[in-house]
Amino acid sequence: MFRYSWFLLSIHSEIELPGLPPGSPEPDVIIRLGSVSRTRPHASVDEEIAINDLTGRFHVKQGHEIVVDPAPGVDPARLRVALAGRMMAFLLRQRGWLPLHASGILLGGKAVLFLGDSGVGKSTAAAAFHAQGHQVITDDVGPVRVTGEGECILRPAGPLLRLRDDSRAVFGGREPRGDFQWDKNVFDLSGNGRVDLAPVRLIYVLADGESLRQELIRPLSAATVLSRTSFVKHARMTREALAIHLRDCSAVASAVPVFRLTRRRSLGALPELVRWVEREAGST
Repeated sequence: MFRYSWFLLSIHSEIELPGLPPGSPEPDVIIRLGSVSRTRPHASVDEEIAINDLTGRFHVKQGHEIVVDPAPGVDPARLRVALAGRMMAFLLRQRGWLPLHASGILLGGKAVLFLGDSGVGKSTAAAAFHAQGHQVITDDVGPVRVTGEGECILRPAGPLLRLRDDSRAVFGGREPRGDFQWDKNVFDLSGNGRVDLAPVRLIYVLADGESLRQELIRPLSAATVLSRTSFVKHARMTREALAIHLRDCSAVASAVPVFRLTRRRSLGALPELVRWVEREAGST
């Protein structure tokens, strides 16, 4: 078994996951090879089956186990991306977290999250903050939940950031150590140190536009946006699991300000975005 640490969980895996930090001897999560049914029932509170013809079949169980049935000839890097991202999102849902499709940075000891669909620029925005000395604490999957005291917290992934080639210039000549894996460049930001559970200050939903502006999304609408930009798909859930998911979306939307952040999709506009968020996060 290979041992890793990811999302503050100790992971023991039969599949090598290069780049992930080393883990402890006692596992929180087991990843093993096995046979997974071709049928895909609705995802319940404790189980989910994911099928991708090019990657394989995955059975995520009780927040503790992922059974992997790889597709013939699958690129190992593609398999690793699925396990470290989407499959961990499913597993974290089973452990009571709302898995948002988000990247996150640390500002003043609190997390700021950037949400949106694939390709909207979440990771590029996070890289721009890294270039200005801020710490990236999660990429692609941002698991959050509201505590009994009403505080929203983030469970950070780890020190890896995935970027396409056309976004690498955002580092401004100070590119971190990294290599190409499957479809993107993976950069190791571990020099920033480990981050434990972090309170969430702000959530931004990224959108394209001609100028930089933000608009507060009211909690009821924000809950809908959070659900849409999560790894949970309504049509694939049992009623019980969906009810829990919608409850969690409403709780987060009530605990944290959610803004729609419109900006120009340009690397040259990113320094202005960083200054804007620094100012707004400092004023909340």
